[in-house]
Amino acid sequence: GGRMNSKYNYEFNKENCPYKDVCSLVSDENHCNSSCLRFMEIDYLLYMSRLPKSKMKALTLVPEVEDLDSFKRLKEIKDNIVEFVESGSSLYLFSMNTGNGKTSWAIKLLLKYFDEVWCGNGFKPRGLFINVPNFLRMVTENVTNPNDDFIELKRLIADVDLVIWDDIGATKLSDYDHKNLLSFIDQRILGEKSNIYTGNLPGDCLPDALGQRLASRVFNESSIIELLGQDRRGMML
Repeated sequence: GGRMNSKYNYEFNKENCPYKDVCSLVSDENHCNSSCLRFMEIDYLLYMSRLPKSKMKALTLVPEVEDLDSFKRLKEIKDNIVEFVESGSSLYLFSMNTGNGKTSWAIKLLLKYFDEVWCGNGFKPRGLFINVPNFLRMVTENVTNPNDDFIELKRLIADVDLVIWDDIGATKLSDYDHKNLLSFIDQRILGEKSNIYTGNLPGDCLPDALGQRLASRVFNESSIIELLGQDRRGMML
């Protein structure tokens, strides 16, 4: 069974419900209310995932011609996301171009997983979104200024079914960063937990940024999908 996080405050808001456009109960004031278990579970999963509020809704992504095959492969993973996660599979989704859907796709996969497992979940955290540069800053800060939030995050990294490691390899890792990140990712791989990494580097450039051992974990133990489309931030997707 799960346990509610002490900082989580449940607050029903129909407008924030990710299902409001597809749920038949929304138009019925008697049934669309604060006792909706679907809303409660999804709201809790989203809160515990540490997804930024602006990213809690899946975007509609339309591929450019050169990304058709990659989108088909990503859709296949999305359609079989429970099997992907339960088998401890990992994905490295990268592009040398920025803003063409890597993070949005990773989040889409996480949200689809939540959609598949909320029923009967019992308020158990199931997935995490971690921006790697921010996370490494937190690791360093926690050495001199330990806090409960980081202890909770470490526990979640070890326990949850799926972690998105967003923007991995964005900056060249120091030895200290490398050692820390490797230990967290190793722990998950040894526990046969699923990971999705997003980054801007092809496989041959990863060792220089991440170090040989971590690059091997990220690249050699994952499915690899590259996006080739251009930066589309600010466009209607």
